[in-house]
Amino acid sequence: MTAKEAVPVRGSARTDDDFPVIRPADFTPAQVESGGKKRFLSPRALTVSGCLLLSLMILLYLLIARSLIFETQPPDADVSVSGFALPLGDGHLVLPGNYKYTISAPGYRPKSGEIEVRKEGHSRHTIALERLPGHLQVISDPPVPVRILVDGSEVASENGLAKNIPPGPKRITLLSERYLPFTREIEIEGLDNTQELRAQLRPAWANVRINSNPPGATVSVEGKVLGTTPLNAELLQGDRVIRLSLPRHKTVEIPVAVTAGVDQTLASVDLNAADGIVHVVSNPVGASVTVNGEFRGHTPLELELSPGSEHRLRFFKNGYASVERTINVDSGLERDLNITLDPVYGRVRITSSPENAQVYIDGKLAGTTGETFNLPARSHNILVRKSGYEDFETTVIPSAKLEQSIRAVLLTAEEARWSKIPTEITHPAGGTMKLMRPNAQFTMGSSRREQGRRANEVLRQIALTRPFYLAVTEVTNREFRRFRRMHSSSHVNGISLDNDNLPVVNISWTDAALFCNWLSERDGLQPVYLTERGRVIGFDGAATGYRLPTEAEWAWAARYERGAMRKFPWGDDLPVRKNSGNYADSQAARLVPAVLRTYDDRYAATAPVASFAANHLGIYDLGGNVSEWIHDLYTIGTGLSMRREENPVGPQDGDYHVIRGSSWRHAGLTELRLAYRDYGADPRDDVGFRVARWVN
Repeated sequence: MTAKEAVPVRGSARTDDDFPVIRPADFTPAQVESGGKKRFLSPRALTVSGCLLLSLMILLYLLIARSLIFETQPPDADVSVSGFALPLGDGHLVLPGNYKYTISAPGYRPKSGEIEVRKEGHSRHTIALERLPGHLQVISDPPVPVRILVDGSEVASENGLAKNIPPGPKRITLLSERYLPFTREIEIEGLDNTQELRAQLRPAWANVRINSNPPGATVSVEGKVLGTTPLNAELLQGDRVIRLSLPRHKTVEIPVAVTAGVDQTLASVDLNAADGIVHVVSNPVGASVTVNGEFRGHTPLELELSPGSEHRLRFFKNGYASVERTINVDSGLERDLNITLDPVYGRVRITSSPENAQVYIDGKLAGTTGETFNLPARSHNILVRKSGYEDFETTVIPSAKLEQSIRAVLLTAEEARWSKIPTEITHPAGGTMKLMRPNAQFTMGSSRREQGRRANEVLRQIALTRPFYLAVTEVTNREFRRFRRMHSSSHVNGISLDNDNLPVVNISWTDAALFCNWLSERDGLQPVYLTERGRVIGFDGAATGYRLPTEAEWAWAARYERGAMRKFPWGDDLPVRKNSGNYADSQAARLVPAVLRTYDDRYAATAPVASFAANHLGIYDLGGNVSEWIHDLYTIGTGLSMRREENPVGPQDGDYHVIRGSSWRHAGLTELRLAYRDYGADPRDDVGFRVARWVN
């Protein structure tokens, strides 16, 4: 059945022909572009999503970002920060990291830098900008050129404008010729601004009235001519010298103290007639000239003499007879005066030892010694010369009234050299040393038959020829403490060994050697003792520094006299003579077991150095007081060899060093002998030392 057929029929209704026919429409599917994708979100949804994402990023930025605040001086300075920085109030909002900044303001020097913003907290910085220099315009009244000083230092200026003055309080001083200095304290504000300073300048001069008699004199001050008298002159303040000059009159100089603004009139100046001029020459030249007893110089000479009176002139020269003249001169006129001096002679006899030496007078060979020379009565240089001897030189002024004599003692080169070497010196610690020139051969030690002899006193043949200096006393506590300030020589049973003038004790041989090296260093001499870490490891026999005496030197100084060797310090026999030295006497009975019962030296222990008489060489205490450390290492010879030893200094190796001389502890025959030898290395309360030194 068709559609048409399906329509019901109603009786009263219209027929089928009365209704339109419903026809199906054709279906056309939607056109889809080839290759396109299906859209899941609309543009609106995308917009919303973007806004949400941006909000999320902003929120995250706000959570992570930190504030960066600059407190600036001046407060209105411009702040520029590199990178992404959001201005926020007085600062910026930035992520943690490093940022460069620049701060600037008008009138200030811009300031740049780099800062680090940490994630732990906010960052606040105080930055003060430096003000730019300011400028100062000076306006002076009167309008004269001025020099501008800022805090005492002159600054460049042009037409009164000084530029680039650092800001702050300044002392401004204005200087101008002929005006007093003007000073004002002002505040330079800087900021490249120009300030104005008005200065009322006060004159620095005064009016001075100058008159002369006669008038018409030329007036000058400091070489500048001001006019002629009478004259009103403007003079700058200060001490001035006014010079008045007039032909054929003496020039007058007047000192005047000028005070700014205080006018004055000077007393009229009388100008006296000018001196006459005398041109003096003499034969020979160089004669001394006096006028009326006053020395005026040497010829040739120009003399100014006052007119109207006589003047007495005297001319004299060594070797010539003096000449006197009386002269008158006219004012302002010149004249010449020629003088001839006659030579005067004196006799000088020159002798010499040895004889027949050549004589040179003023550099010329004049004859031989033994002659008498007739010489002008002036100073002459005399030189006496003979082959093999040093020259003798002196000066002499012969006299016409008296024959003079010169005796020349000629020295060999060796004698001349020794004459220049001091016989006495002082070492840096203050001790005195004497020159010793032994040149001797002697036997050191003692015979086996000598009573009290010890086995270590073997006989040795010694030739001692090398000169040396030897200290006249043992080193004192005062001298040693200049080297080692805290040293104490201590005491014995309550008796002090530590007073300044007592010999230093309780020191080792090494202590004594190091003291010698210290003396050498103070005098700039090469040290004798070789050291390593405070230890002495040897010695340099060629060095000329300070050292201890060698055993041969000590024995020679203590024993050798007139070709023989002394047995005791006082002689060759017992008993001990009175005041012979400091030994174990009755005073020391409670300190030592054996004493000299009949001897009293007044000291129980050590005595001040040089308390007793010196020996024939001027050396003290070689026997008694304290025994002495010696340079040589201790050895014992066999006594079988009599080979002569030349200037011995001992071996380089060994464990102990020689000790020579008796001490305050000794009373026995063995120890009192000058041949007594001991040895050791460690400190003792009766062992000290003295110093020696070879001659350069």
